[in-house]
Amino acid sequence: MDQLILAKDFHWEHIEIFESKFELKKATENNAYGLFAYISFEQNEVMFKFNSKNFVTSPTYLTVQLDDNKHFSLDPDFLQYMNHSCDPNVFMDTQELKLIALKPIQKGDELSFFYPSTEWEMDQAFICNCGSVNCQGYISGANDLKSEILSQYQLNNFIKRKMSEADQIL
Repeated sequence: MDQLILAKDFHWEHIEIFESKFELKKATENNAYGLFAYISFEQNEVMFKFNSKNFVTSPTYLTVQLDDNKHFSLDPDFLQYMNHSCDPNVFMDTQELKLIALKPIQKGDELSFFYPSTEWEMDQAFICNCGSVNCQGYISGANDLKSEILSQYQLNNFIKRKMSEADQIL
């Protein structure tokens, strides 16, 4: 069996700079893309204001969930390269359409967010290899995580509402 390479151990090659704030890189090990900080950000800093486009009723690999049957693509497109982490440094506020630093971010840090903070049921679940001590192992959306785990994360209003609805059913 091949040894699992953690995302933090990838070797990244520069691809492009966006908005003088973000750098797109490509991992030599698997050709995956990642978005990195090209400048430093302070905790709670609004890093970027984004837009929504291409609304659809079902999730896709590249959409972000806004409501039960409302998903959108990120605008600008380069934000789609932000990867998941169970120890995220970015929060994607889908109500205010803002990217917010959850902790201090240094130039060169990979930007990541907790996918279940926006996704109730994901289009494509995956085995997480973030390497965090809090790694959940398998990421399929907030619906499949216990509320005790989700309460450790900053969540969008839609996910909070779905959690509340799930609690009422129990």
